[in-house]
Amino acid sequence: MSTSRILAGLLAAAGLALAASGAGADPQVEARGVVISEPVVRASIGKAPNSAAYLVIANTTGVADRLLSAACACAAKVEAHESHPMAGMPGMMEMSPTGPVVIPAHGSVAFRPGGKHLMLTGLKGRLADGGSQVITLVFEHAGRISVDFQVRSKIAAEPR
Repeated sequence: MSTSRILAGLLAAAGLALAASGAGADPQVEARGVVISEPVVRASIGKAPNSAAYLVIANTTGVADRLLSAACACAAKVEAHESHPMAGMPGMMEMSPTGPVVIPAHGSVAFRPGGKHLMLTGLKGRLADGGSQVITLVFEHAGRISVDFQVRSKIAAEPR
């Protein structure tokens, strides 16, 4: 058997092992009719005291739910915010708290850069790229759901 065939076989086996182990797969949490996917938090930039977290929340039930609050050990406060263009200032964005976020029945809400996000204020330490951080989400119907967010320095604005 040629060296290239052996190498190709080893690479294929390694790929199958990774796929079977779930390595590289997006973490997903399902609890009480709510599915959380693509949880990621932006790594700290310099000495900035704040960061943002992004995710997709899907509601598989026939009743709308609401994200009421969120918290993590890494920040003094976690709050749902939304970015929007500043009036009279082309290209400039501002953000404001959203209050509870409605997750429609059989629907989903995406938290993405430039839109809805979880604002982490008063960071208690640096969030290092490649790490993880647990954020607990509190829903009106689904209750408390703790989610392991991957810390990344680069975050895609669109779903994968």
